[in-house]
Amino acid sequence: MTAIDAFWTFITRCDELPYSGVFRIADGSSIDGPWNNCQQHADDTRELDYTLCKPNYELFDIGETTFAVVRGGEECLEGFKHVDFATASAYSDELCTHVGYWGIARIGGGGSIDGPGYGCGVRAADPRPLGDAICVEID
Repeated sequence: MTAIDAFWTFITRCDELPYSGVFRIADGSSIDGPWNNCQQHADDTRELDYTLCKPNYELFDIGETTFAVVRGGEECLEGFKHVDFATASAYSDELCTHVGYWGIARIGGGGSIDGPGYGCGVRAADPRPLGDAICVEID
């Protein structure tokens, strides 16, 4: 987790961290638990027992269906499969907001969906390697 992510995640939720812990975050920094008001320290060279990580996915619902955007690869989470072209087309306005403004994500059948910066376009086939995936929970 980057220092910026840690700041915005815990600015109002510091009490969600274990009270007396000190946690490693990205780039050699650390963040204290509530005992020290979640203060951050750059270039912290201490050996720390805990690391804070940011999940590489985001779950969201459209209607009663659960979707996931998975960052950093084209694979889906366990229990999910790539959204098919028809579903991506039908829900492109909602799905694309989760892709990222200038993102492009893999969908089923080797297709892709663009983020809002690219107009939320959906392609049935896209041979480029992509860094993210849009998936739907398997029934």
